[in-house]
Amino acid sequence: MKAWVLKRLGGPLELTELPEPEAKEGEAVLRVEAVGLNFADHLMRLGAYLTRLHPPFVPGMEVVGVVEGRRYAALLPQGGLAERVAVPKGALLPLPEGLSPEEAAAFPVSFLTAYLALKRAQARPREKVLVQAAAGALGTAAVQVARAMGLRVLAAASRPEKLALPLALGAEEAVTYPEVPERAKAWGGLDLVLEVRGKEVEESLGLLAHGGRLVYIGAAEGEVAPIPPLRLMRRNLAVFGFWLTPLLREAALVEEALGFLLPRLGRELRPVVGPVFPFAEAEAAFRALLDRGHTGKVVVRL
Repeated sequence: MKAWVLKRLGGPLELTELPEPEAKEGEAVLRVEAVGLNFADHLMRLGAYLTRLHPPFVPGMEVVGVVEGRRYAALLPQGGLAERVAVPKGALLPLPEGLSPEEAAAFPVSFLTAYLALKRAQARPREKVLVQAAAGALGTAAVQVARAMGLRVLAAASRPEKLALPLALGAEEAVTYPEVPERAKAWGGLDLVLEVRGKEVEESLGLLAHGGRLVYIGAAEGEVAPIPPLRLMRRNLAVFGFWLTPLLREAALVEEALGFLLPRLGRELRPVVGPVFPFAEAEAAFRALLDRGHTGKVVVRL
């Protein structure tokens, strides 16, 4: 079978012929239909992710494919950018009818992250949440999940042309980043911030009302800012770190999340698909991942 292999950190992907995967006990072989790309995949290629993989390896953690005639999604440590991959049966996520492979590939990481991050921050109905990068894969999921949980959503994006999308998904208001402090003040301060930019944490803390919470999900802009403890003390603020991977081992937590998400998937929750690339253009898909001009999830289609 063909697979895209990274042979050195920071290097190019190479289309390589690999042996067919064999299912061990408790596994199934998934015929891959689509792969959702995440910023984490880019960091893995650089050796800069929270868990470091040693080359050679096949990137791709978010896959959708078919086992015995039924479509599933799966989240893996790596291996997705291949024609077939062996997957633990317990990692197979059932999908509702009516989703395309591209939509299904845009679901697991973004929607599980959005739901579990909001739950970790103890989000309550009618609370006010800022969703950063609101036209991206995680942002479009977070807007929809927050609305489904009864929250009021202030959406933020880097460019004016990206604001219509989160508004269409249910955000109460959408603004560019320079406008956020003024709008947060007009809202009376925010209860929650989903922080994905990373370098403006102190500014984000200033958006919070007394007792507000910031969930630190990522640092997509490449800088990690210090968090001043006295700022937290003065207004009883809280900062939560969030990393999806270890939470996937908590079966009860994942079951709760899927119990909320799956009945709504394809109805009030709809994954937003961005640029779609054929399997032969996987490297171009990674370049698109870093292009801040796109919206939704970058997908590789087999």
